[in-house]
Amino acid sequence: MSINELLVEWSYRTEKGYPDMGNPSDILILKEILENLGLPVDSILDELGEDSDEVTVNNDEIPQFSKADLIALINNTEMSSKEAEKLATTISDLHLTSPITDYLDNKSRESNIPEGEIDKFKKLLKELEIQKEFAEYIKNPVDLDINLRNFTDSISVIPSDKLKVLYRKIPTSIVSNVSVGPAEVLFSILFKNVRKRDSKGDLDIGDKNVEVKASIGNAKVAGNEKGSDAGAVVAKGYGRGSWSVTKNTGKFEEWIDELGMSEENTKDAKKVLTASLKWPLKTATIFDIFTNDENYNKETFISSFGDVLKRIYHKSSFIPNGDHFNLSSYFSDNDFNSKEFEIGIARELVDAYKTFEQFSGMLYLNRKGDMKYFDNDTIIQSIGTDIVISSFSDDVPRLLFKGHSI
Repeated sequence: MSINELLVEWSYRTEKGYPDMGNPSDILILKEILENLGLPVDSILDELGEDSDEVTVNNDEIPQFSKADLIALINNTEMSSKEAEKLATTISDLHLTSPITDYLDNKSRESNIPEGEIDKFKKLLKELEIQKEFAEYIKNPVDLDINLRNFTDSISVIPSDKLKVLYRKIPTSIVSNVSVGPAEVLFSILFKNVRKRDSKGDLDIGDKNVEVKASIGNAKVAGNEKGSDAGAVVAKGYGRGSWSVTKNTGKFEEWIDELGMSEENTKDAKKVLTASLKWPLKTATIFDIFTNDENYNKETFISSFGDVLKRIYHKSSFIPNGDHFNLSSYFSDNDFNSKEFEIGIARELVDAYKTFEQFSGMLYLNRKGDMKYFDNDTIIQSIGTDIVISSFSDDVPRLLFKGHSI
């Protein structure tokens, strides 16, 4: 960071929009900036304090410092060899950091990426030792081709293994109560045809409004992570917490009591609620118990289970029948097809979600950066075939593109 850039940054962070050496708050901000740069705080503050007019600026005029001014400031500042080494590194990296900063500032404005996310990205470039490669890449950035196997396939300047670790290390953040994932930040930065959206849909990729669904692991082990994906949540307005919440919302225990089974069967059915199963499978097991009860009646079970579902999916109208869901069709006299039941609910939730978000299609990514794009004409019918339900422990099934390698 040059002296001029330091002053611009300092001015930006102050409450009045310009720094004042007589304001303790402004001095604390300057100290923080200097500490982050590894510079001798006290020495520089003493030097600046000798002529506070030099650094007290207004919105219309920020003083311009020459190389000679910087050399003079360094000559008049006491610093250790370690501090001098840090300063030398900062100055020698300017040919990389300056164009990177300019590029990222522009990307931040284009895609409304918060300053904090840009700072994290800069630190990751340095941590992964790819500042030089990134500076070279941004001279001629490429478009993202969502039909490629992996997002790194079109980038030759930056090592693909480093890009994948970079992707996994970018943390998910919350901006104005909206979750912003790693792909949204990284793709907006890397590719010239990508912009992060402020409203519905995650990214504009060329002429497409794309919803990104990714499942990645822990940033702490991003360098060697090989675990499988948990699957993406694709729904609006329903609980993504735990089975205990869904159980209470649906009133599963009360429902079992209302079935009127024998005491023993009622007890066995309630034990199923604590089993380590997806809750549609719990329901299938409860139905199996009910079929062996003297009070068994299929229509009674379907009707009362429909009431459970209406309590869970109280914001929807697809129970008992919708465009992709038909509750009665999942039951035979002695069996409940939990798999088809899951697919029906998933399709209804995805259909409502894409209508609400108004996106053109959905881009699936795994933690290795493998991609698969589904447009709106194919996404619904792909659920249950190319897209599988990997878990269903609460209100919302998790969806995973099974073609992605682990």
